[in-house]
Amino acid sequence: MKRILALLILGVCMISCSDDEENCCTNVDIAISIKYLNENGDNLLEFENGGMNFADINVYQKVNNEWVRYSEGGSDYPNGIQIIEREDGKYLRITPSTVIDNGNYSETKLEFSESDSDIIKTKIDKSNGNTVVTKVWYNEQLKWEAYQSERKFEIVK
Repeated sequence: MKRILALLILGVCMISCSDDEENCCTNVDIAISIKYLNENGDNLLEFENGGMNFADINVYQKVNNEWVRYSEGGSDYPNGIQIIEREDGKYLRITPSTVIDNGNYSETKLEFSESDSDIIKTKIDKSNGNTVVTKVWYNEQLKWEAYQSERKFEIVK
């Protein structure tokens, strides 16, 4: 009887134990900084007449092949964008979607007006407790690749 009880306790302990290492923390590194320029090289985020109106930009993420308005209620930037000041001017900082579609890719749509929108496609590595953007395409053009430099680039609109 003692032997059966000991085997039963050992079996329960073995089932409840796991060889999987638990991640102590999560590293989320996904922000993208974009400087928008006109044909003359003027930063569209730095002047009011003819520039971009930050409040008019809508952000959508692709979920199950449907565009859904981006909303992170508990975030400092619930609409997924913010303007940041850098040494070389103002940038639009975007928090891209982390909803993975096919092959570790996500898509985020920036809608500037009813007739003007752009698509940001990101390759995301979700492993070892990390969520990291490793490639960025802007309207199907590769703009940034893993760790070449800071995740920022310019777009002429």
